[in-house]
Amino acid sequence: MRLRPPAPGYTIIPSVSWYLHIDMDAFFVSVERALDPSLRGKPVIVGGRRGYGVVTSASYEAREYGVHAAMPGFKARQLCPHAIFLPNRHGIYSEYSRRVFAILDRFSPAVHCVSIDEGIVDLTGTERLFGPPLKTADLTVRQIEGELGLPSSAGLSTSRVTAKVAATVAKPRGLIYVPAGAETDFLAPLAVALIPGVGSKTHRSLVQESIDTIGDLFKHPDLAARFLDLTES
Repeated sequence: MRLRPPAPGYTIIPSVSWYLHIDMDAFFVSVERALDPSLRGKPVIVGGRRGYGVVTSASYEAREYGVHAAMPGFKARQLCPHAIFLPNRHGIYSEYSRRVFAILDRFSPAVHCVSIDEGIVDLTGTERLFGPPLKTADLTVRQIEGELGLPSSAGLSTSRVTAKVAATVAKPRGLIYVPAGAETDFLAPLAVALIPGVGSKTHRSLVQESIDTIGDLFKHPDLAARFLDLTES
């Protein structure tokens, strides 16, 4: 197919890609609370119930005592002995995950599953159907909570990595919108550890190079291109 040049007096406006990153808040705990509302507002820990094994999900009330995912169960009980410990029910969590992604599928044919409780929705070109991407992002979060009783956090931006970081910063129950052109200003003051894929070992090596924030990383174009490609779609 041959592309015709624009008629005189007209300009071509390049389309902007929009990505919505949905990250469920304390997913396993939230599912348990949806099934048993009496658990709301209490420190709840899924996994590590008998002291062995590890924590797979902890409510924000339990996190205030230092409990976090992947922590040994006995350590979690030491930190928060009054917490309610529940067994893992993976079949139920998988079913609720399916329901979450069914809602995401309403808004785009391009939904990428990152994990059981995390997904990326490509909202590029959906404006004619649903309106501005920010409106769609807000509606998505509201439908997940309204229909399933599950809280989530979201990030909306022009690249997948910025949307992911925004969703992390927005936790819990938040939505952060990073407009086109504002990505660098948003990311610069944030800790470099927030970049997806930067684990503890990489983080230590970056800190040894005096790279503590993403802004510091931007001063090293070679490293920035390696760890933070904002052009990736």
